[in-house]
Amino acid sequence: MNYRSIIIALMFAAGFIGNPVRASETINVGLGTDGFVHLPLFVAADGGIFKEEGLDVELIKFKGGGAAMSGLVSKSVDICSCAVQNAINAKEKGAPVKLIGAMIGQYASNIVVTEETANRIGLTADMPMDKRLAALKGLRIAAAGSGGSADFLVRHLAAAARLSPESDMSLLYMNDSGAMLASFARNRIDGFALSSPASDIAVLDHKGKLLIDMSAGQYEPLAGYPSIAISAREEWLSQHRDLAVKFLRAIAKADNMIRKEPEKAKAAVRSRFESTPDAVFEAAWKSNLGTYPETPTLKAETISRVIKFLSDLQGSAIAGSPESYFDSSYSEQAVKGLLQ
Repeated sequence: MNYRSIIIALMFAAGFIGNPVRASETINVGLGTDGFVHLPLFVAADGGIFKEEGLDVELIKFKGGGAAMSGLVSKSVDICSCAVQNAINAKEKGAPVKLIGAMIGQYASNIVVTEETANRIGLTADMPMDKRLAALKGLRIAAAGSGGSADFLVRHLAAAARLSPESDMSLLYMNDSGAMLASFARNRIDGFALSSPASDIAVLDHKGKLLIDMSAGQYEPLAGYPSIAISAREEWLSQHRDLAVKFLRAIAKADNMIRKEPEKAKAAVRSRFESTPDAVFEAAWKSNLGTYPETPTLKAETISRVIKFLSDLQGSAIAGSPESYFDSSYSEQAVKGLLQ
């Protein structure tokens, strides 16, 4: 054995080098908020599910879903976990993006108003929905960011009440949930549209009232509407189909853990919400439990609902069939792998 061979043998024995193994594949994921609407993503990341799939996933928070989609289009991230409307709008405008899966199967950005506001508008538990919508007139409502899921929601609700979000009310953008809650507590805003745990903190810690409980499907026109979806650039998908399938398989596993092993899933993400009191965390978990889909697979009828939502909201028809905006083959392959 020559000198070089001896050195290599010693390095193997010491563990400095070893047999070739496949390194984890890195995926950068953009998201617009850090709320419970991304919980399957957090469970997969914090619970080691992405690692099990051989993925090294980095979560990058943007200032709202619109900004996250811009990050996807500009190749700053590989995948976007943001409003399903973001992907469809981007695609229609020529961006080469595709929806490949659902993150959440319900519009869960709740509309919460301050106690003072609730008293002023006469909010009661049995107030009919048309009165709740009409009560938005003149209110200062905050959302996480322009072009995000909550922004689309407030604009839709205003339109349903025949109100203009620009002239009949004030729609404010505040990306930081802490700042939003601080403004809420000081009555600097009348309310906000945001998912758990911020909406639960507003109710439990600041005496806020739910004007519309979106996570429970209280607003029937959007019950079962997939507010947050998974999208990627078509070029990246064509080059990394295996990574997209692994990513969606991890999300499906996370969905399954949330439903069947809730305590394990809670423990996995609890440190991510360490500043959230136990009572608030439990309330948020309970109120959102029914919003996570059994499978991340999107269907044509679901995308059709989104197309109609956007067409009505923006006042112009969205071109193309539902199939031109999504590809379910990635999630179908991922779920099939789980069943084998």
